[in-house]
Parts: sequence; structure tokens; C-alpha cells
Amino acid sequence: MKKIYLAFGLFAGMALTSCDLDTLPSTSLGEDIAITTESDLQNAVNGIGYLLSEDRMTYGADFGIYADLLTNEFKVVDDYGQSSGIARYTITKNDELPGNAYYYYYKAIANCNKALELSAKLEVTDEVKNLQGQLYAWRGMLHFDLARIFAHIPTAAADVNAANSGIVLSTEVYAPDYKGSRATLKETYDLIISDLTKAMDLMGEGSNNGTGFHNYFSALALRARANLYAGNYAAALADAKKVIEDSDYELYNQSNYDKVWAQEGTSESIFELLITSNYNPQRNSLGYYCDANGYPECALADKGETLTYLLAHPEDIRSKVIKEQSVSGVAGTHFFPAKYPGRDGIYVNNPKIIRLSELYLIAAEAELKANNNGAAAAAYINAIEENRVADYEDVASVTIDDILFEYKKEFFAENQIAFAYWRNNKSVINQVNQEIGGKDDKAIWPIPQREIDYDPTLVQNPGY
Repeated sequence: MKKIYLAFGLFAGMALTSCDLDTLPSTSLGEDIAITTESDLQNAVNGIGYLLSEDRMTYGADFGIYADLLTNEFKVVDDYGQSSGIARYTITKNDELPGNAYYYYYKAIANCNKALELSAKLEVTDEVKNLQGQLYAWRGMLHFDLARIFAHIPTAAADVNAANSGIVLSTEVYAPDYKGSRATLKETYDLIISDLTKAMDLMGEGSNNGTGFHNYFSALALRARANLYAGNYAAALADAKKVIEDSDYELYNQSNYDKVWAQEGTSESIFELLITSNYNPQRNSLGYYCDANGYPECALADKGETLTYLLAHPEDIRSKVIKEQSVSGVAGTHFFPAKYPGRDGIYVNNPKIIRLSELYLIAAEAELKANNNGAAAAAYINAIEENRVADYEDVASVTIDDILFEYKKEFFAENQIAFAYWRNNKSVINQVNQEIGGKDDKAIWPIPQREIDYDPTLVQNPGY
């Protein structure tokens, strides 16, 4: 049994690994570990990704489709009891999945904190600053995703300054018996945005650290996302525009969209997690959930808007990224996302955690919210559609419903849909026909009971 409550106390939890993806990494070394060279610090950065690549509710596993399963755009074809608890909103405080998310994300944050503390003793070079920036980017992103799981989205929350409305923040090395209290939502998002800003400052605009590693623009893109969730619309717009206008990332187009999912480091992929044949979530991988021959629990729902649109619009290249399959023992055929075809077996798929199309949608949404400018927002939607749909004709203006539909078409099976609806104070219908709003207790998960048992003063989420 994992001692989740030790996550903050992993003062010795250095994630030092080799750059060689075939070398077994160690993600929990002893207290006497030291970072004395840039190479040591690089290994510590490498280890964060390894730690988050193999188990459940990490990015290449259940969490990569979490916000999709929460909606009736998807269906469980044959229930193996893996992700169906997410789809039915039946997750409890004693279940494995909240425990895994809490454990692995906070352990990775603890590793970031230890590496940052030890790296402060190194000679300050551009490479050291770059690596420290990557650690801050990881720390900001991990806090953000913990907040999406265990706290309400700020724009949907009743009061962002309410006590215990956020998550426990981890910003330094703690003793093993440390007990943290929950911050407010505002404090949570302030830290996320601050960490991502520090990451940008340290890495510098010219940084390009390769596939699987953060750089200046991945931190900026994640900050745009965090600002949007926080309701900082002018800031979100400015961040998104800078990524769109100043980075070298390019939108996928009709000639390559259906091919990029089996590739690494593609033109839109601002940050993706490296998954290999040695380090992957195996039967809880994204590819296994999205295939009739795996756990067929992430199929597109027959009457969902997403599948209905894709089947009716063969001129849209996105219609080529679904596959019709039969499931053994289940009548008929079913359509599954084809975004996780596998590079070396079905388990090996890099989740594209943030890509350029999302920045266009962030900009469109922020234009509506900050400036009430449907025409300016339409320009961003048109840019995506022109690269997806043959003979597309531009629209003059868009609404928030148009943008939400674009999330369904563009980001199905990429952990976006429910978050986008809740962020805009709209409800989703789940797979058992319940209406769930962003303020509802069931929109967030319980703090694992083992955390509460360790520290009874830690406030549990309402309804659990």
C-alpha cells in the first residue's frame, strides 16, 4: 500500500535517471543523494517524466481521457471495471484512482522541490537555469492538474477565496511528518501562474529542449491555460497570442492530421510526455482504453455530437481519426478514437498534453470573455477549420457554444471536454444521464481517505 501522506516528506525522493530511455530510472533515492553537476540536474529533470509515465491516473493512462469519460460523448462498450467509475461518477475516497493521482503528482512535485533546493548550490549557468525552469514548469503543471481533479475550476467556484477551496501547496522540501493544509483556490492558481512565470524567466524564449521536455513556450502555453481557468481573460489572450505569433509551432493540416498520432515531436505538440516500450501504463494506457481489443471503455457514443458530426463530414480530416471495430461478445460495431495507435505496440503513445490548436481556442474564448468580440474569436476558429476541412468557408462570428463544439471536434479523447464546459458554467450530461455542473460536488474527486486518516484536520471535499 502506498503511503500517500509521505508525498510531501519525500525529501530524499530524488528522481535521478539516465537520459537513456532503456536504462531503469530510480525515482526514490536515498537522503545522501547530491546534485553536484549539470548532468545530475538533467537526470533529476528526466526522472519527473519517468515517474509520471507508468501508473494509473498519470498522463498516459486514465487522466489522459478523464474529462472525456465524464461526458456522454463517450461510452463504455464492455465494462472491465477500469475507467467506468469515472464515467459513472462513482469514485469514492477509498478508491485507487484518487489515491494514485494524489500520490504520483505530489511525489513528482516533491522531487522538483528537492532538485531545486540542491541545484541552488551549483554554479549559475544558462543550462542550470534552463533545467531549473523545467522543474518550475513541471511543478506548476502538476499543481494545476491536481487542482483540476480535487478542486473546482475558479470560474465555476462560488468563492475563490473560501478557506480550503484549493489544494495543498508544496513549494519546498518538507520533513517526513509534515502535514499540509489546503489553500484557497486563488492562492492555488496564483502559485501555478507564478511557477510557470518563473519557468519562462529561467528558460528564456529561445529554449528548445526537445520532445518530452518543457521549454519557454510550453510554460507560456500552460500559463495561458491556467489564466483562462482562473478567469484572467486578458492575460490568457495575451499569452495565447504570443505562442501563436512568436513560436515555431504550426497547426496540423489536412495532409498530415491523420498521421501525427503515431509520431513524436509533431508540429503542434508544445508539450508531450515521452512514453516508451519500457515505461508505459500497459493495460491502463490510452491506447488500451481506446481499442476494441483492450479495455473498450472509451468509445465514442452513438448519439453524441462528436461522432454524429464526424460521420456526417468526411471532408473534415478529423473524421479519419476514428476507427470502427467489433468488441468480442458485444453486438454490433463501435467507433473508437484512433489518436492512440501505438508506436511500438498499443501501449506506447505520447499524450499530447498541450498543443497549438488549444492556444487558438484559448484565444477565441478569451476574446469573447475579455472583449465580447465574436468576430475576433472567429478568426481563431477559422484558422483551425481551414486546416481541417476541405473547401471550408470562414464564419464572421462565433459564440461560446461554437467554441465548445470545436473542443469536441478537435480534442476528443484528449482530456478537455468536461473542463471546457464547467469552465464556462455549463453542465455536462454523464454516461448514466445525470446532469453535472461545475459547482456540483461530483465535479471533483475526494481527497484520499488515507490522507484524512493521517491528518484529520485536512478538509475533505463536500459530498464525500
